[in-house]
Amino acid sequence: MRAFRFTLEAVEVLRHRQEQQTMDAYVHALLARYQVTDRLEAVRELIRGNQQEINRLLAAACAASELAQAHQYERTLERQQTELFLALALAERRVQTAFQLMLAARQRRKMVESFRSEQLARHQRAEWREEQKTLDDLASRRGRPILAWHPEGTAL
Repeated sequence: MRAFRFTLEAVEVLRHRQEQQTMDAYVHALLARYQVTDRLEAVRELIRGNQQEINRLLAAACAASELAQAHQYERTLERQQTELFLALALAERRVQTAFQLMLAARQRRKMVESFRSEQLARHQRAEWREEQKTLDDLASRRGRPILAWHPEGTAL
């Protein structure tokens, strides 16, 4: 009985490695998007806190310089928020791209696995045919009398 040897084993290893790399890239893209989302939420929280501070300053009849400083800080936070919106859109595109690349790598790996399954099935069928042929040969030999080999041809 011959051992099964997949002819595209190197390709199979390569496809597994590529799929793993694309999965890693997808995870990194997801983490990057998560980090941008966290930073965006932090800036939004700062904007809400600053707006409350502005409202408190207005109610307390504060100095104009304090109010101007709070408004300047608000504009800075809004610029950061805008930059983070752009970064989030970019991160989302990277997640989608990484996801598509991961799916394509998985499909390529599955094609190689499918070919492996087909090749293994052919190998098993060939082995089965060889085994069946051997059994048929043995069965045809057995059809002769058991003592036919004995020179006298008689039973003991």
